This record gives sequence, C-alpha cells and structure tokens, in this order.
Amino acid sequence: MIFIPLIGLLLIGIYYFWNAKQTKQQLANHGGLSVSYLFQEHPGQYSGDRSVKSGVIVIHTSSHNQKLKHATLKRVSIKHPDLHIQLDQSLALPFHYELLPKPEVSIRYKVINKELLSLDLTGIMTTIAGKLHFEGGKTRPFQVMVPISGLYQEQSIQ
Repeated sequence: MIFIPLIGLLLIGIYYFWNAKQTKQQLANHGGLSVSYLFQEHPGQYSGDRSVKSGVIVIHTSSHNQKLKHATLKRVSIKHPDLHIQLDQSLALPFHYELLPKPEVSIRYKVINKELLSLDLTGIMTTIAGKLHFEGGKTRPFQVMVPISGLYQEQSIQ
C-alpha cells in the first residue's frame, strides 16, 4: 500500500528533475549569452543620486539558429552579497543570426555595501531566466548560469 505513493512521488521528482535539465539546455541548443559589467567611478554617475553606488551588467547574445528571434528575461540575479538587481519588468533581449556586432542589453545593479570603493565581478555567476521566442510564435523556457567575463569594452565594427 505504501509503495504506490512512493512510486508516485518518485515519478513526480524525476519529471521535475528532467524538466529543469531541459530548461537549462534550451539556450545552449540555439544560442549563447555572455555577461560583462561596468562599475560607476563616482557616486551618482548612472542614477544621478550621489548617495547611491551602482553599475550595469551587459548581456551579450549570439545565435546559431536562424529561427531564434529574441528572449524575454524574467529574472536576472548576481551571486554577490553586496549587489542587488531589481528587474521591475520583463526585458526583451534580441538574438540575430550571424550579426556583427552582437546584440546586447544592460541591466542596472545597486551596490548595497556603501563602504565598497571598487568592485571586480570577473567570474561571479549570473543567473538569467526567461523564455526564448522563435519564428512562428513558438516559445521555450530557459535558465542559465553564466560567469561574468570581465569589464565591458565596446566592440568596434570592422
């Protein structure tokens, strides 16, 4: 009698594990993301409020699937105790197949630790979750963890 509920729980657990793994693989099957950052040099540089330290993370996209059009970002978080990202609304992130320069969007973060004078986010993990949008209206959920590659340097068109 007790085996039936245990088997049911096991099947539900396997389904959620498989679904989470599929969600993490969705982006890798169609494109890629990389993340860089900027840290303000002076308080208020980005926000205008001299009591707030902040910066931006820049998300860069690449696509190897012509049908992938864009992603809607629902959640972005940085694994750093002194930073906070408040994504107030969904953000559209364009993907363009074989386009140079690569599309990118920036998201502001706030520094919680007021004593922090400088910041190196290289290698810090960023979690990005949302939906991929394809030609024909198809969507697929995704979630990835991407390490920050370093400081943002604008790419020049060659």
